[in-house]
Amino acid sequence: MAKKHVVLMVVGLPGSGKSITAKMLERRGFEVIELGDIWRELLKKNNISRFDPIATREFTRKVRQRFGKDIYAKYAFRKIQKKRKKIAIMGVRSTYEMDYLRKRIKHINIIALLAPMSVRFGRLKARGKPEDPKDLKGFKWLETREKRGFMKARSEEKHGIMHIIKEADFVIANTSTMANLDSNITKMLKEIERKNP
Repeated sequence: MAKKHVVLMVVGLPGSGKSITAKMLERRGFEVIELGDIWRELLKKNNISRFDPIATREFTRKVRQRFGKDIYAKYAFRKIQKKRKKIAIMGVRSTYEMDYLRKRIKHINIIALLAPMSVRFGRLKARGKPEDPKDLKGFKWLETREKRGFMKARSEEKHGIMHIIKEADFVIANTSTMANLDSNITKMLKEIERKNP
């Protein structure tokens, strides 16, 4: 991918602020590619309800077994090649996906959003999406799955989201207001522009 492309990979645990960050980046002219949307597209094509946890887990397991653990990153990369110069990739959850994209995109910046568990759980409760956990036990279960990159085996934690966060080029502590987050995003983009004129 040419140097003039600005590609961001935004990662964070549940409730860290990925959705609002995506909207803030869209307002700045970024095209957002959400790996979760790719997953939902594939479910729809295969007539599987995303609200059926058993069917979705089995589908995801089979897809990864057949096409590789980086399958959603492969789909994302195809989309990236057709997009404009400013792209934000959301929903990367494993080092398999991170490594696939890093090998193919020269100037990619990993942005990690951080916030304490209590803050993140409160945000999900307030958001109230049907798929969001309703209690702390459910939230912790979701967090465990996220840390394993949505893989079943505990050994997958070494490839999970915490290891992507450790590789981040920029870390944003999203513990305050949306205005503060917006300001931090502006500073980060200026720094990226300075490093890659």
